[in-house]
Amino acid sequence: MTRLALEGTNSEIEDYEVIRAEPSYAIDTVSFLKNKYPDATFTWVIGSDAIGNLETWKDIDRLAKEISFLVVTRPGHPIDQAKIYPGINWSAIEIAALEISATEIRKAIVDGRDIKQWVPEKVFAYIEEKRLYGAS
Repeated sequence: MTRLALEGTNSEIEDYEVIRAEPSYAIDTVSFLKNKYPDATFTWVIGSDAIGNLETWKDIDRLAKEISFLVVTRPGHPIDQAKIYPGINWSAIEIAALEISATEIRKAIVDGRDIKQWVPEKVFAYIEEKRLYGAS
């Protein structure tokens, strides 16, 4: 696990998904975290642009029993409640956000494009230092 200080907070970042050799699925990560922190309650933060695709997630029925979802409403991506997978426990918040997704930022890194305009300086430095998503 990596420790990272974030302006006035002391947060921990679990690198489980980053160091895995095989593909990482949410259900595997949640199982790992529940085993490591058995008394904790977990909430998966997901963008409003992605909440309608949960039916494609590995073992989504089992995952829905293990965690709740916090949907962050992104500009231009309202929540379509008709597309939310049945049985999902979820709530939503609205934030002022850039009109770019984490997926688009990761793709930009893979493509070798500059992402400094989309992420805080410390986040950019961390991505570079750890060579995340193929950063060099």
